[in-house]
Parts: sequence; C-alpha cells; structure tokens
Amino acid sequence: MTFKPYVGYSFASMFNGDLDFRKSVMAGVDIEKRYFKHLSVSGGVNYAPMGGIYNSSGKDRFVWKHDYIAFPITANWYIFKGFALKTGIQPAISIRNRQESIDAPTMIDRNMEGKLNTFDLTIPVAISYELYNFVLDIRWNIGVTDTGSADAWKHDYHMVNSKLQGTNFAYVFSIGYQFDW
Repeated sequence: MTFKPYVGYSFASMFNGDLDFRKSVMAGVDIEKRYFKHLSVSGGVNYAPMGGIYNSSGKDRFVWKHDYIAFPITANWYIFKGFALKTGIQPAISIRNRQESIDAPTMIDRNMEGKLNTFDLTIPVAISYELYNFVLDIRWNIGVTDTGSADAWKHDYHMVNSKLQGTNFAYVFSIGYQFDW
C-alpha cells in the first residue's frame, strides 16, 4: 500500500463553450492498494478548482471560481513497470462559487446567484509514470453532472443574458511522492 501527497496545475472550463480555461493550483493525497502485478485501486481527496474565465462583450474579464473538495477513486492498470493507465469516478462537493473581475475597472467579487448544484461527478482518465517514488500524472476529468445554472451578471446591463451552465472538465498535471506502507 502507498500514500501519495501531490500538487499540480489545473486547466478548468465547462462543456458549454462560453468559458476560457481557468488556470489554478491544486493539491491532494491518494492511497493506493495493489491487488495484482498489473492492477491496483486508489482513492483520495483533493482540492479541485473548476469554473472558467468569461470574456464580456466589452473589455471586462471575469473568473468563475467554482471550487470543490473531490474524492477520486480509480482503477490503475500498470502496462509496464512505473507506467499506468487510470480511470474511475470522482465525486465532489462544492466549497466555493464566486465571480471575480480579473482586469475590470470596476472590481466585482460576489457569490453567484442561481440554482447551482453542490454535487459534481467527473470521470478521471489519466496516465502516470513513477520513477524513484516520484509520480508524474496527466489527467482529464470529464464532467458527467450538470453544474446547474447561474445568472452571474444579473444586474449588469451589458451581460444580461450571460448564463453559466454545463458540465465541468479539467486537464490536470501533477507531481507527487509516494511512501510505501
């Protein structure tokens, strides 16, 4: 059994096509149990920054910070020593849902209004490589559940019809160090 803390960088957006990638730091821990020479199962917890960046019709840009505590559970197939293909499920619970201006002349920082789901489910698909207990992981989290909808700019005259909705997805690049138990 191994214990692996890790940190990484996430590029998150939504499958509705209206948002640019939100780039953010993420971190977590996994516990992995090997059952056969080529098969293991892992579970863990991580901070999953989701959301995206919206460019308005003007010069304003806003970031939608829809952040989660996620619980990835994956089956790991080791094709050869140190190289694994991974997939599973990743349920998550929303911990923050904010809209913030990036470079707007008017600073906006507020909670989103609307019917947003507090639960999210993604399917992680990953490859990883282990060398000297360091683990490099490249992961695509594919959204399954709809985030609900938010009228992020309800009181803004030039973005009245800008609604945020869709499923989350993220590309995650991480490095960790695993300790054997």
